[in-house]
Amino acid sequence: MKTGFGQPVVAAVSAIDENRWGFHQFPALSRLPDGNILLMWADAADASETHGQPAPALVSSDQGRTWNPFTGQPAPRRPHFTISEIFDGEYLVMPSQPYFNVVTNRITLPDPVSVADVYGKRMCYRADDLPATVHDYYRHIPAQRWSPSTRQWQNDRVTYDLNGLLAWKREGSDLLPRTFFERSLLKHGRELLYADYRAQYSLPDGRVTPKGGSHLMVSNDNGRTFLHRTTIAADPAGNDLYGEPHLAPTSDGRLVCVIRKTDQVQKPMAITWSSDNGQTWTPVHELFEFGVWPCIIRLECGTMVLSYGRPGVHLRFDSTGSGEHWSDPATLIEGSHREVTRHSCGYTSLLPVSDHAFLIAYSDFNHLDATGSRRKAILVQPVTVTP
Repeated sequence: MKTGFGQPVVAAVSAIDENRWGFHQFPALSRLPDGNILLMWADAADASETHGQPAPALVSSDQGRTWNPFTGQPAPRRPHFTISEIFDGEYLVMPSQPYFNVVTNRITLPDPVSVADVYGKRMCYRADDLPATVHDYYRHIPAQRWSPSTRQWQNDRVTYDLNGLLAWKREGSDLLPRTFFERSLLKHGRELLYADYRAQYSLPDGRVTPKGGSHLMVSNDNGRTFLHRTTIAADPAGNDLYGEPHLAPTSDGRLVCVIRKTDQVQKPMAITWSSDNGQTWTPVHELFEFGVWPCIIRLECGTMVLSYGRPGVHLRFDSTGSGEHWSDPATLIEGSHREVTRHSCGYTSLLPVSDHAFLIAYSDFNHLDATGSRRKAILVQPVTVTP
């Protein structure tokens, strides 16, 4: 297998010497119904209070070679935003919205059922112990749907499973975050699958995993209702974070999921497989030495691609399409293990553009403009794969 790396395109740059965390970071690529490519990113502090606000976006009509301002629908929202092509020619997006405020809604929370340190103290509550107004907030989530019959985006809503749901909030915040689709839904058979970690669920025996976990959500009605099928990975002891999961189909009909374990400490990623449509998962295996926000896709040519970062930005390839035989890393940004956030946020986004090619979007914190001034940049780079 051979790989070819095109020149990265500088899609957007920040103000000079921008160094605030959350600004000009977290890029996301999507395919619009008209075939154009949408690129969005975050431009605010990485906090619950900024989620659901409008985000900057660009559109490309030439496979990512040039980018222009996007002002159409659906309007991107922070911190991540991804459009999914679903069944029957439809497209679905469920963006983040401003979160439920327990103070302004005069809600008194019960004692938390767990408290964990996940970049600050995070408290969990059983949804069953919360009032009906909170149940409705978690159950009915605003969305937008595009259909071939109308050829326009229309307001919709997604009904989410409340059985075993856990609400959570951060210390010092009055907001209860809820889920949104920050990855593309996976069409698998006649089901839509989504690996979720923002919506948290208790284990079948009722236990709560303090640092959360990754859960498989499944829709059998083209994205109108999602039920919790199983927990993909979680640590009941509360030592490891299993978050930011991403699903892909393997060449032999299985599912593979790559998951972030890094929290305040650099840790390997985790990988697991399912042979029964996500009903059960293999024990997790550690994957490489580090990584946040892993993105995994399988191209039509059969090659599987994995991107990850922090430090830096890296790609690996598996020509077998199984997720079991990864190449050495192809490094796009080197990064530093002593200063993991110095060179890039490490969040990437992958979008296939042909059977043998894809785009990767990532951030470069040390881009130099034509005058030699340092800026954060959002880059989009084409990559080709030849079996």
